[in-house]
Amino acid sequence: MAHAVVENAASCPTLALASGAQQAMTPRAKPLLGQFAGVLVCETVYPWDQPASVVLEGTRHNLPVVRKATPRRIVVLGDSGCRGQTERRPQSCVGDGYDKIWPFGVVSAEGAQDRPDLIVHVGDYNYRGTPHRLVLPRGLTGYRRTVTVDVFDTGDLDDEDDDPGFPIGPGYWSQNIAGSPRPDNWPDWRDDFFIPSSRLLAAAPWVFTRGNHELCSRAGPGWFYLLDAGSDLLGGARAQGHCPPQLPAGWRAGAWPDPALPFDGQRFPTLPTPPFRLKLDGLDLVVFDSSDAGDAIVYARDHYIEQYRRVAAMLTENATPAWLLTHRPIWGVVHRAKGIPAPDPDYGFINVTQQLAVSHVFPAGLPAHLKAVVSGHMHRFQATGFDGRRPPQLVVGTGGMELSSSRPVPAPEEPKRPIPVRGFDRATGYVVGLSDFGAMEMRVGEGGEWTSVLVGLAGQALAACDSRWPSPRSGRSVCALK
Repeated sequence: MAHAVVENAASCPTLALASGAQQAMTPRAKPLLGQFAGVLVCETVYPWDQPASVVLEGTRHNLPVVRKATPRRIVVLGDSGCRGQTERRPQSCVGDGYDKIWPFGVVSAEGAQDRPDLIVHVGDYNYRGTPHRLVLPRGLTGYRRTVTVDVFDTGDLDDEDDDPGFPIGPGYWSQNIAGSPRPDNWPDWRDDFFIPSSRLLAAAPWVFTRGNHELCSRAGPGWFYLLDAGSDLLGGARAQGHCPPQLPAGWRAGAWPDPALPFDGQRFPTLPTPPFRLKLDGLDLVVFDSSDAGDAIVYARDHYIEQYRRVAAMLTENATPAWLLTHRPIWGVVHRAKGIPAPDPDYGFINVTQQLAVSHVFPAGLPAHLKAVVSGHMHRFQATGFDGRRPPQLVVGTGGMELSSSRPVPAPEEPKRPIPVRGFDRATGYVVGLSDFGAMEMRVGEGGEWTSVLVGLAGQALAACDSRWPSPRSGRSVCALK
């Protein structure tokens, strides 16, 4: 698919094909929630094996040739937004032009220069527009007092906040409720993602993975309008999605129940989406929506068991090498206060919901042709190779959001040595990590094997990885720090 995202436009551009033909682009349906009046998103089915251009008011924007062949160079990045001038731990979002807008602008400029075959974003695009808390005015609720509520998220438990938070309770609070003082909106999406990535967006095709900041309680309306793969041009179960109403039916402004517990005892309107698969000759990419999977509290377990059954059906169709792309890592090491208990008291584990679902659906282990699990969510680089039958886990949450500390903490005398982590969802993992900005360049070899390099802001290699390194009793991780 090709998307054109145009500010203050009354009509869609056209897609000009190499053959000289003109292909109409049609507008996507506006979100039912949020504020997106100032932007028009148009789309069309993109041709294989030939270049094309988007033509807008006489200006031609050239796009690359897209082929079904196995991509040889894939750029992976994630967690690319900017927090902004928040009360606690503010992050500067200013910069010198498009290339120096916090680290994401630098990462994007470098990626566009090198012309990859494919770009994978592992989620979380909009930070400045997704606050953790809302102050609800009296006019909205009808109360004599203002009310402060925690926006629903099934565990945003990386080390970005000083105190762990578990805003899962009997009520569901969304920044996209009718009358919200802080709904999802186009300017936040534009400034956090589209401006710094403007050159990279046209450099190669993208695969977008939904993060927890794209839940319907947060930036979900913009996600479904701007980036999600669903389209009415595809129809059926693959049609464009929309976040459902974020308050129960019958709730009227100025006359809320007191106390207010929206959706208490009901299903929360988060709208997680089913997985899909992209087949590229010798490589399958399975894109999995883990946005609603509780990190350290089991949440939506039955839903994720059903979703991983869909993944199992995809993986059993054939033995084509595959990667699983999902925002929340299945296996991640975090600060002890942010995860489920680990044998070592210095850290904890996530994601407990996915771990339970995977073990239920794959009791004998994931199939051998699943060659990698690629994620973000944790604002750092973390790579784990397992001593046994389990694909390596890569976490590349280094795209621009303020970084968190590397876990587990390496020994000062051997800071680059893999750290053995036992009791890791009934396995031993060998973990390396860094707290540096950058993107990962992955290259696909024969038989599904792959190598990669984590590249820093100055173009330096921070880590080198090889899918063949982890093996029983090798003591090696999947990556080695430089």
